[in-house]
This record gives sequence, structure tokens and C-alpha cells, in this order.
Amino acid sequence: MVTKKNLEEQAKQAADELEQKVSEVKDKVLDTAADVKEKVQDVKSQAKEQLEESKEQIKQNISELESEAQKANSSFQDQLTHLKDDFITRFNEIKEKFTFSQDDLIELKEVVKIEFASIVDEIAKLSKEVKEDVSQLSAKHKDHVTETLQKTKASAVEAWNKVKESDEKKDTEKEKTGA
Repeated sequence: MVTKKNLEEQAKQAADELEQKVSEVKDKVLDTAADVKEKVQDVKSQAKEQLEESKEQIKQNISELESEAQKANSSFQDQLTHLKDDFITRFNEIKEKFTFSQDDLIELKEVVKIEFASIVDEIAKLSKEVKEDVSQLSAKHKDHVTETLQKTKASAVEAWNKVKESDEKKDTEKEKTGA
């Protein structure tokens, strides 16, 4: 027979069981929240590490490009110095050949025109080479930066997906244990 006392005991027992289940769910939620926080911290630290690695790679690439630019500049300066020395040598040779009469001066004028035309051509070629070198350096730098950024992005997305998958697994487990 159902008595008031039995009902009170059953109600108390049901309340205790409900309180126990609420406590268990609360503990699971706190554990899951702690796990998620830990994973987020892991992802943040991985992203920071990858960002630092990317920065280091970019710095290294910049150093390499600066070194190449210095070498190209040095080569350009050497070629310009050689061109200048060559011009002075030729000018001195020409000067020694002429006695500087009116006819010699006219002939000298023509020779100088030819020499200057030759020098202008050489400078144009040299300028073209320098432009090509600069273009190549710029392209290399752009490629290095693009590659580094793509690697960083891929790593960050991969880390994010890992956290997302882990969260989805935990949600699925919660649904199974809660059902």
C-alpha cells in the first residue's frame, strides 16, 4: 500500500538521485570546459610558435635577399669602375695619338663620339642587367613570403580543425552518456 511515508521516501530518494546526476553532469561540464580551455591554449601556443617560425624564416629570407642585393650592387659597382677605368685608358691612348691640330681635333671629336656611344651602350646593358637582378630578387622575396604565409595559415587551420574535431567528439560522447 502506498503511504505518505513511502511517497516521501521515494521523493527524497528521487531528489537525491537527481541531485547526484546534476552533480555528475556539472563535473563533466567543468571537465569539458577545462579540456577546451587547455586545447585552446595549446592551439594558441602552436599558432604563436608557428608565427615566430614564420617571422624567423622571413627574417632569414630578407637577410639572404639583402646579401644577394649587396652582391649585385658590388658587381654593378665593379663593372662601373671597370667601365670608368677603361674609358680613362682609352681617352689617354687617344690623347697621346693626336697632336691637336685642327684636323686632329675634328678626328678626336669623331673618335670621342664613337667612344661615348660605346659607353652609353655598355651602361644601357649594365642598367638592364641590374633591373633584371632587382626583378629576380623581388620575385624571390615575394615567393618566400607567400610560401611562409601559406604554411602558417595551413598550420593554424589544421590546429583549429583538431580542436573542433575534439569538441565534436566530446559533444557526441555527452549525448551518448546523457541519453
